[in-house]
Order: sequence, then C-alpha cells, then structure tokens
Amino acid sequence: MNKLFLLPLLLLAFGLTIQAAAAQQLDKAKEEEAIKQILVNYENAWNRHDAKGLADQYHPDATWVNWFGAYSKGQPDIQAHYQTVHSTYFKTSHFYTRAIEDITFVKPDVAILHMRTGLTGDERYPGETFEFRRTLVVTKREAGWRILAGQNAKFGPGVK
Repeated sequence: MNKLFLLPLLLLAFGLTIQAAAAQQLDKAKEEEAIKQILVNYENAWNRHDAKGLADQYHPDATWVNWFGAYSKGQPDIQAHYQTVHSTYFKTSHFYTRAIEDITFVKPDVAILHMRTGLTGDERYPGETFEFRRTLVVTKREAGWRILAGQNAKFGPGVK
C-alpha cells in the first residue's frame, strides 16, 4: 500500500517541478521584454532630444560613462549631461539600436546587456556615422527595470 501512495506523490512532485521550470522560462521572456522596453524608451527619448526622458531610463543612483570617458553619477547628473549634449552637438542627431547581442541574468533582478548602436548627425563630425558597443547593467526595483550602470565604446577601425 505504501508503494501505491508513494507513486502518485512522486508524479505530483515531478509535475510541479516541470511546471515551475516552465513558469521560470516564461518569466525570463517577460523580463527580457521589459528590459528591451528600456532600450526602446531610450532610443525614442534620444531622437526627441528629451534629456529627462533619457534620464528616466536610469535609476536615481545610476552611473554612465560616454564614449569619450565622461562620467555621470546619479540621475540629475545624467540628465544634465544629456541636456548639455542635446542642446549643442547632438541637437540634430539620430540614435538607433542595431542589435542586442546578449542579455545575461546574473540574478532574477540583475542583468547585463551588450548591444550595438549607431549615431548619425553629430555636428562635430558632419556626415559621419558612428557605431558603438554598449554595456549596460540593469536592475529591477520597485519602479521596474532601469539602467544602473552603463558604458559606451565607439568602434575603432576594423572592429565588428
């Protein structure tokens, strides 16, 4: 009789384990979509030249390093940086995402992204198109997914 009782219990446990694994994969896809929305929001804000909209994609304590090595710490500093560059040499620029190379979840609420982006319309370099590789660390807090840290690297000659 013990064997008859034990078998359904084991089958139930196995079924619950499979269901939990499937639910985790669905959650990962949902979280990746939420993370990708940050990138869409960022691109849209850039192309509107909206410094606040750009800064809103970052956590209040975030950091950002641009392709020249300028370091911004905290959402107000990041917003001020974007306000400066979008009212001067980036005021007619266009930013685009070429590809998300990877999203790696370090923890359920922490992910590292590598992506390829491009930029046209930098008034310092008329007629040139620049390509970049960005590294972003994004975290999920009460307000949802936002950028915690990021750095932008301009492709050098021969880098693909």
